[in-house]
Amino acid sequence: MRRDNRSAARSLAGAVSRQVTDDAGLNALVTLEAASVTLIGVARQRAAEGDLVLDEAMVGFLRASQCQDEAHYHFLASIGATPITTTFSLTEIGLDDAASLFALLADLEAIAVGAHMASLQRFATEGDLRLTEIAYQMGAVDAQHLALARQFLGALPANDRAFARWRFADPAEAADALADVGVLREDEEGIPFPGPVERICAGVFGLVPETTDEALGPLPAVGTPVSS
Repeated sequence: MRRDNRSAARSLAGAVSRQVTDDAGLNALVTLEAASVTLIGVARQRAAEGDLVLDEAMVGFLRASQCQDEAHYHFLASIGATPITTTFSLTEIGLDDAASLFALLADLEAIAVGAHMASLQRFATEGDLRLTEIAYQMGAVDAQHLALARQFLGALPANDRAFARWRFADPAEAADALADVGVLREDEEGIPFPGPVERICAGVFGLVPETTDEALGPLPAVGTPVSS
């Protein structure tokens, strides 16, 4: 993406973040997850049409990762997050081979890990233990995605850190990092979330978070109606 387009995208991210300062961190997080879901959708479509060569292991990973990132997206939306944009500039980014795809995906997942780390600190400072646990859960899964993307890139070792890299003092800063990758758009010409293909969640579990309070809380009495 050209530098002027990236600057415009950064301005877009900053402007929206300033309008919703109290939720800017959540907005950056949900946008990251949306970008990953959409990117993988485009990659899966290209692979199905024969324009991108992916082996069976790569396709299996992408299906699971897309499903998991979409689960993160919907959880974040449920607690008030609003995407900075729901269209992404993927046609201008070279996805002609597996290496280009997994390099971009690794960039997105690395940003997500750093953003979840920052959000965990925020939730812990606010005393919200439930969201602290869930931020850890999402960050742990995105770290798995990062390691697997690096493995498909041929990195040795793919899991090259004992502790995740510190990236952001505030999760809202991830919006600028996402803009620098070159996938944000100001207009409606991008590819809309969630992308061109159906998500496939076969074999994926834990699609909703389970925290300590929920796991150890008292069970309802036998015969107690469960509200819908």
